[in-house]
Amino acid sequence: MNIGDSGIPVWSGELAETPIGPICVTVSEVGLRQVVFAPLRGWAAQPGERPQPPETAPAWLGEALRQVDDYLHCHCRLFGLPIDWRGVGIFQREVLELTQRIAFGEVRTYADLAHDLGRPRAARAVGGALARNPMPLVLPCHRVVGSDRRLHGFGAPGGTATKAWLLQMEGVPLDGQRVR
Repeated sequence: MNIGDSGIPVWSGELAETPIGPICVTVSEVGLRQVVFAPLRGWAAQPGERPQPPETAPAWLGEALRQVDDYLHCHCRLFGLPIDWRGVGIFQREVLELTQRIAFGEVRTYADLAHDLGRPRAARAVGGALARNPMPLVLPCHRVVGSDRRLHGFGAPGGTATKAWLLQMEGVPLDGQRVR
């Protein structure tokens, strides 16, 4: 796709080897835009984005890569990165901002988040918003489980097995695919 000089300038970097596989991180001049469970060569700019050469990347690209790597090795419990919310709809942003406040090692349900939004019947809509989370790990959708305490969907390779690994790494006790 040729978008010429229009679009948001973005820079990407890769963590080639992590406990859950390669991860690509993308930032803009404003903040973090994407965390993708794929190698850099598998990453593609989103519509309206314009990839930039890595040597011109803002300093927080390296910081974002370091924080994601530290998190995956249990050295970071809280991300301190600016977020670029452009392109995220109002409802999805509300859901993701609530998700961002779920502490390391804690879980909430889709229904909990819907209730907190003042929309107690919107649990499925919350799930849909989380399924499109552009920044998993940093906006920790893996900490959200079903009302039955079971692990439901996760967009990383390995799906719920990866979600289980992340929760167990955070110290959340599981019994198979269910939070105890």
